[in-house]
Amino acid sequence: MKKGKSILKSFLFLIIGIILVVGILTVLFRTRSNDDQETTEIKKVPLHIVAIGDSLTEGVGDSTNSGGYVSIVDELLEETQIYQEVTTSNYGKSGDRSDQILKRFYEDETMQKDIQTADMVVLTIGGNDIIQTFKKDFLTIDEQKFIAPEKTYEQNLKSLLTEMKKLNPQIEVYVFGIYNPYYVYFPEITEMQMIVDKWNEKTQSIVNETDNAVFLSISNLFNQSSESEGKENQLLNDQNSDATKVANPYLYEEDLFHPNRAGYRLMGEKLFQAIINN
Repeated sequence: MKKGKSILKSFLFLIIGIILVVGILTVLFRTRSNDDQETTEIKKVPLHIVAIGDSLTEGVGDSTNSGGYVSIVDELLEETQIYQEVTTSNYGKSGDRSDQILKRFYEDETMQKDIQTADMVVLTIGGNDIIQTFKKDFLTIDEQKFIAPEKTYEQNLKSLLTEMKKLNPQIEVYVFGIYNPYYVYFPEITEMQMIVDKWNEKTQSIVNETDNAVFLSISNLFNQSSESEGKENQLLNDQNSDATKVANPYLYEEDLFHPNRAGYRLMGEKLFQAIINN
């Protein structure tokens, strides 16, 4: 009889022990689940991107008229489901040189307020500075004539980055480099590519000196060609010029200068990867 009671007690202790273990594991599991849920909710925060610059930010050449790379990076970021909401403010203006972009920054209070509250700002700048000088001496490039415009551009870029950081010290900055749209059509004009490379090196150096800033090289993205009807007349504005049989699949056919939708996708993907990696 005593032996039976002893077995019963042992059995009861075992049952109680199992219940306690199951209870503890349940509490731990629920706590872990709540922590994971809280972590997921923390990641889903709103993201505000301010885009400033020239026609590349405005999206000239984008057949969908939806804002070029700005709309593309917006879509890519939302697809990750990391952010609760992605909003963008586009301050791109076609034809603007660096001095004009800087002037707009100083005069546009709405732009300044957007920067103050934004998470990141993206710049396309410098392309019109170099093209303005290039058009004056097309096919007969004198590197000496680019020295003064380059110095002016560098100072404008430094001022813009400095002033933006004053408004929002924590803001992430992404600066696109420039590219040579004539590379495919006139590869023999090596001086032009040398100048573009030099400007990009200067831009990268300035960006590297800026806190929480990233330089995005796109020079090689557009150095691709495919067989097509020649468009050289549009570049030279000379109807007597011989047509070539090359085309750039990433440039807008109307001017062979701005990216088309496919070109902007390359830029958007480049920016997207930089944001994710940063």
